[in-house]
Amino acid sequence: MTELTTTEKQEETTPLEIWDNSKRAKNLLIVFWILTGLTIVGIISGYMELNLLQRAQIGQYIDPSEATSNDLRQGILGIIQTGIYITSIVLFLNWFRRAYGNLHRLGITYLKHKESMAVWTWFIPIISFFRPVQIMSEIWTETQEKIKKFDASYIKKNGGLIIGLWWTLFILSNFIGRYVLKTAFKQDTIEQLIEGTQAILLSDAMQIPEALLVILIVVKLSKMEAKLAKEVKSSGGNIVFK
Repeated sequence: MTELTTTEKQEETTPLEIWDNSKRAKNLLIVFWILTGLTIVGIISGYMELNLLQRAQIGQYIDPSEATSNDLRQGILGIIQTGIYITSIVLFLNWFRRAYGNLHRLGITYLKHKESMAVWTWFIPIISFFRPVQIMSEIWTETQEKIKKFDASYIKKNGGLIIGLWWTLFILSNFIGRYVLKTAFKQDTIEQLIEGTQAILLSDAMQIPEALLVILIVVKLSKMEAKLAKEVKSSGGNIVFK
């Protein structure tokens, strides 16, 4: 009989407890679908604004009421999108931290970071470019490793491709977002207004596949978490709803 390692002994003697993450995942998915829909509306509205600006650039007459309606529409959409975007960040971080925290609560002692780093790592310069994706990969891998210890027949799924694509789009979107912010302060001419609108359209276009990948990752991880919670409960552990 193979002797257990110190880590395995520690995991076996640690009381099993997992905090329910399904409600957070559900709320997160709802907000990301709303955000995706608003982004599509934003792209349509952005094209309408671009068309107006291009017509103005070649000297076509623009009815003042059309310009006013455009500014009002864009302003309202911008406020709503910003509010939903901030909400999506808060909900994502809450879900992300709990998913990582559950691995700690289940006694996995070899995790590379503390639970709190699932939040703070997003805000630390330089580290924010690589640490969050490392933690996401760790959540994906270790959640399945824990399931495998309960159910030997469980077939692990590779998440390298979708996590890698999501992170690539996230980094690119961040760079484009910085460019959009930069152009926002340089809109004195019609050409600069057109350039700024085009940058916003590109940023919105990048956010749609990025959001869809987040949705896909959350859906898949939620199924893994549900399976893990079921195994924990079957083995006499606790599921905490809070």
